[in-house]
Amino acid sequence: MRRRFLSLSLMLAAVAACSAAPAGRTASSTPKATPAAVGRVAPPSALPARVFSPYDGNPGFERLFQRLAAIEAGHGGTVDILQLGDSHTAGGVFTTRLRDALQERFGSAGPGYMPAGKPYIGSRRPDVAVTQEGKWQYFNSLSDTPPPGWGMTGFVARSRARGAAISVTPKDGLGFDIAGVTIVRQPGGGDLLVLIDDRVVKQIATQGPAGQADWITLPTAGQAQQLKLVAADGRPVDIAGWSLDRAKPGVVFDSAGVVGARLTTMDRWNPETVALELAKRKPDLVILAYGTNEGFDRDLDMTAYQDRFKAALRRLNAGPVAVIVLGPLDGQAESAACKKVANKDAVFPCQDTPPPLGKCAWYTPPMLGRVRSLQAQGAKSGDYVFWDWSQLMPGACGMDRWVRQAVPLARADHVHLTPEGYTLTANAFFAWLMDQYQGYIQPGAAPPRSVVAGDTGVAAGR
Repeated sequence: MRRRFLSLSLMLAAVAACSAAPAGRTASSTPKATPAAVGRVAPPSALPARVFSPYDGNPGFERLFQRLAAIEAGHGGTVDILQLGDSHTAGGVFTTRLRDALQERFGSAGPGYMPAGKPYIGSRRPDVAVTQEGKWQYFNSLSDTPPPGWGMTGFVARSRARGAAISVTPKDGLGFDIAGVTIVRQPGGGDLLVLIDDRVVKQIATQGPAGQADWITLPTAGQAQQLKLVAADGRPVDIAGWSLDRAKPGVVFDSAGVVGARLTTMDRWNPETVALELAKRKPDLVILAYGTNEGFDRDLDMTAYQDRFKAALRRLNAGPVAVIVLGPLDGQAESAACKKVANKDAVFPCQDTPPPLGKCAWYTPPMLGRVRSLQAQGAKSGDYVFWDWSQLMPGACGMDRWVRQAVPLARADHVHLTPEGYTLTANAFFAWLMDQYQGYIQPGAAPPRSVVAGDTGVAAGR
């Protein structure tokens, strides 16, 4: 079937005005159909037949779209979406806008899973308030000497004094019905007090084999407002993440980003911890947003990167799970000659290839396009869908042009977007995702084969 396309300029205008309006496809690869799409029960004669969808026969995307449709139809259930990435994810603006758009349409099933405490400067989740008391140490999976227990948040919080406390509270006043905490055991680990709304509900001993992670599920009486974790003694307590969920229909959006991370940063995560977290969260959609830092590495081994990219996908796609890879944004590096320019306010030219030695210019790192192409090519296997983040930008030196426009959509570092840029691109991604969803569900036509019968996925089951 030939699907409808909109020009990029029209799509950007539409999503800037109204993020929830369906937009045309951006260039993407869709999963191959499999024989599972064949042999559906004939639709009732009162309804027109469905048009073939590229997602027919892909159990991950069929499950995702059918569960979203069940929520919209009033049949209940929750959809869990997980985004992992680098600083574009860690900054929180893109994920916040995407979370808001999804929950505005399908309802909010809570803030979801996130790093515990305040793991880095600039750590932000606008939908929750986080406090920290006493002494805490944070281990970053990008560079720190690894304690054996990092999970998919990429951080471990460690208490360093008796009474050290961290808390999290949803800002919307709707509270939460179930909390979750991932602890990482260690020899000599201390005891952890868990408080919900200032009442101690559990004391957890964390002493045990090094790196053994446990997920602690904490039901509440309903609409609890605060989860607080307190070190009961001076021995260290390690926490890999915490979650807040609601027992109501809607979307929960888990997100975790590590500044400077590459997809291969996952190699430092404890696979048993990650497997535990995935088993408990049961994501319906995994969004991977890596590639910028790889693209700025002129010595990147593309063959090794391809192998590790595939390994990371296998680790996260414990199906049926829909996976979307966000190809890296455009970006520019500063040539070495620019460091000798005395006028720091000077505007350097931009070119799409590295400049000759001695010339000062912004230029697009050659590896950036190669990383993006590798990710796009991999989507042809049908294991995931590729969405090209950079195609929203105005061609060659697109980041530079966004830096220089009247209302900048990119920051002067030529790597990151402004809040306006992240919001605009999140709106575009949401519009594209909803277009894929509508194209699969096809309201008014015979329904697709059911792949979620008896599977409501309510948050209370986590």
